Amino acid sequence: MSHVAAILPWCIGALIYYYIFYRSKLIPRWLSIWGLIGIGLAVTASMLFLFRLIGALSAIQVILNLPIALQELVLAIWLIVKGFDPSPAS
Repeated sequence: MSHVAAILPWCIGALIYYYIFYRSKLIPRWLSIWGLIGIGLAVTASMLFLFRLIGALSAIQVILNLPIALQELVLAIWLIVKGFDPSPAS
């Protein structure tokens, strides 16, 4: 239960900023769409765990959380190397 209490607020925050990234075009759309899909899968994993359909750190949970983990790494590298696109903000 504490897993879900820790993950869901993070998912809500990530959902908001990926939606803002998508709308503002500060990062490429494919990157923000990947984030939105990854967050959906992470919420799905948390709900499956909440209803005890999967166990903590089971293979299914790890697989469902892998896309957002990889996306967060790619986003960090993207922002370090390329940064935000300044044209949509102006």
